[in-house]
Amino acid sequence: MRVGDIEITPVSDGVGKLPSAYMPNADWEAHKDLLDADGNFDIQLGCFVVRTKDQTILIDAGIGPFELGPFKGGQLPGNLEKSGVKPADIDLVLLTHLHLDHTGWILQNGELTFPNATVRFGEKDLGQFVHTDNPDMVAAPMVAALEARGLLEPISGDGDVAPGVSTLHAPGHTLGHMCVVVSSGEQRAFLLGDAIGCPIQIEDAEWGAISDVDPKLAKRTRETLFRELEGGKDVAAASHFSELKFGRVLLGDGKRYFA
Repeated sequence: MRVGDIEITPVSDGVGKLPSAYMPNADWEAHKDLLDADGNFDIQLGCFVVRTKDQTILIDAGIGPFELGPFKGGQLPGNLEKSGVKPADIDLVLLTHLHLDHTGWILQNGELTFPNATVRFGEKDLGQFVHTDNPDMVAAPMVAALEARGLLEPISGDGDVAPGVSTLHAPGHTLGHMCVVVSSGEQRAFLLGDAIGCPIQIEDAEWGAISDVDPKLAKRTRETLFRELEGGKDVAAASHFSELKFGRVLLGDGKRYFA
């Protein structure tokens, strides 16, 4: 995928399944083709490599070399290699948020997988995952390791993080959740993280996920993103969309859909 002079390559760390109850108020009757015999839908554990003229940027870092329930990770290093990227080549890692399936490869056995990369994410996730009475067992040691090496730079607002690459605060799924916008000339691509977890949510902003920390805020974020994307001028992809394909948000027959 190219956006002007910038190349975006989807890279998967593996696959998973989620029950339809993960989106309890979605109209699954209209989307039975997405569900297996047990009522689960498939997801990707998706990441994206963004290559600008001067930088190699990784968006999200998978779940790591683990099989956790319905999630099976471990494919990110091999898929990076297939894309011509070595861990040491990555200059910047942007984490859309600090859930395990987006941070898993950052720290393995006390060592950083991407040794030359600064790691950035929405600052408000620190309060939710790290600076709390019950720190997250993955996020907290990761943050400590990055801080000790001077490689942590939380993001407090919207703006450019590299030429042609900017972040957009998109809270609700987590408090610090952010999207990444890649732009060159008049072209833009939105990397949505988990602000939209499944394409069926594009039809109706009311269809939230049980993992949204603030469901009402997550709904407002989706509505804002839909207004930005409607009309099909810009392309978008999300971490868990099937095959990590880019598409456009279009309007037709009185509804919104992704194609």
